[in-house]
Amino acid sequence: MKNKRILPLMLMIFLAFTLVLSACTDKETSSETGKSTSKSAKPLVIGLSPAGQWQENFNPFSSTAMGGTNGLIFQPLYYFDPVSGKDNPMLATQFEWTNDNKTLVATLRDNVKWSDGEAFTADDVVFTFDLLKKDPAADTSGIWKEVTSVEKQGDNQVAFNFDQPNVPFQSYVLGVDIVPQHIWKDLGDPSKAKITQKLAIGTGPYVLESFTPQLYKMKANSNFYDGEYAVKNLEFPVYSGNDSEQLALTKGELDWAGIFIPDADKVYVSANKENNKYWFPPSNNVTLYPNLTNPLLKDVNVRKAISLAIDRKKLSDQAASGYDPLPSTTALILPRDKDWVDPSIPEDKLKFDYNKDAAVKTLEDAGYKKDKDGIFVSPDGEKLSFTLQTVSGWTDWATMAQLISQELNSVGFDVKVQQPDYAAYATNVQGGKYDLAISWTNSGPDPYKQYQDMLNSHGGWNLEKWNDPETDAALKKFQGTTDEAVQKEAINYLQNVMVEKMPTIPLVNGPVWYEYRTENYTGWPTEGDPYANPAPFNWPAPAIVLSKLKPNN
Repeated sequence: MKNKRILPLMLMIFLAFTLVLSACTDKETSSETGKSTSKSAKPLVIGLSPAGQWQENFNPFSSTAMGGTNGLIFQPLYYFDPVSGKDNPMLATQFEWTNDNKTLVATLRDNVKWSDGEAFTADDVVFTFDLLKKDPAADTSGIWKEVTSVEKQGDNQVAFNFDQPNVPFQSYVLGVDIVPQHIWKDLGDPSKAKITQKLAIGTGPYVLESFTPQLYKMKANSNFYDGEYAVKNLEFPVYSGNDSEQLALTKGELDWAGIFIPDADKVYVSANKENNKYWFPPSNNVTLYPNLTNPLLKDVNVRKAISLAIDRKKLSDQAASGYDPLPSTTALILPRDKDWVDPSIPEDKLKFDYNKDAAVKTLEDAGYKKDKDGIFVSPDGEKLSFTLQTVSGWTDWATMAQLISQELNSVGFDVKVQQPDYAAYATNVQGGKYDLAISWTNSGPDPYKQYQDMLNSHGGWNLEKWNDPETDAALKKFQGTTDEAVQKEAINYLQNVMVEKMPTIPLVNGPVWYEYRTENYTGWPTEGDPYANPAPFNWPAPAIVLSKLKPNN
């Protein structure tokens, strides 16, 4: 009788133990942010830019690489985020400038493996930069126009040598995706290498699981140095256009997207107010570029009158559903650049005025008079008659151009809008074949890149042809130092150039389009916690976002 009582008791204990084990194996936990997860969590579905179908291209040196190539599969040493302004260590843990700021030394992360299990070493870094040197087509950032040599220092450091100091160029050097020498040594020119699933071997948090022209999938990399992310599986379905992607987002079929949705509150949020969210942070300036080789537009009084006659709030409201924030006269991106604002600039000069009477008075005080047609004429007898170019099919910019034309014509300008296709537009604005043009600015983690590209006499996006030795000197001053106080002196000078001389005319801030859903995952970047660029197409920033997410269960 004693044995008969013991057997049922043992059976109950065994069953209870089995249930405990089952519960433990269904769940993994970690004390790190975003590392708690359930194995039953749904795949996170990401909507990228619409395309007819996906082309299997995971070459990090290709301009048409699939989303996730940079950041999820391959990684750089560091990522400098343009929305948060933060430096994010990836394959390196720190960097410093030595040799009078002519040598950049990166310290590599320990115990990193490629997704095939091979060890990541400093030799892979040196090899990657040698590839770019041998194949300039792959060196899209012009690394070897600035860097003179790349050397391994010990087992875990790499030194990048420069002829002259160029501290902000660190974001380009440290931002190069590193590839495995043991794979790429046999692939020939890196710009032409065909990288499909078998060769997509990286150090990032994900590996490519499957690929079709309609859908590709990634899964967590078990060899990732920081441990598997809480988001175990990613899916990237293809969409033919914004409308189909917007519909999928609204129906809850997508977790993350980055598309323009007119009246997002009504169209998208109202479908599921608890879970459908968006945040459109400013990332650059949409700017009116005056061609300063035109003698009329070279006159700062004309440029100031143009600015005064533009209703920027109307541009945002009517061209972008009110989502485009109004810009600073300094061209700083706020609130990101709030710590860079020159305190000597009066508060009232940091915002643009809309005052048509003041626009007229500015021209009249400078000697301009209206002719019989109501068009202002310069003291030399030249009419203020200009063309204004934008891109055909870019409806928000086209609306802005029409509004600007109407505003300027109402005060005495003669402005006609032109809308060539993008190829012709790009040729025109970069070749100086325009009077006025709407275009963008290039942004970085601080104000330098925008000013460098837009205002340096040899800048990469100096469409207006601003040429001022003192401006160039201020930019060079910034380049030559890691001292933030000295850098701020340089940026202060450039802010005053924008406010007083108005070489370009900011219109609105261009936002980052970003929609997300909290039904399946939480931890997304928000206005209150802007830890990274939130768009799912600004790589490698999505890797930062994914590291913070956890299943909502």
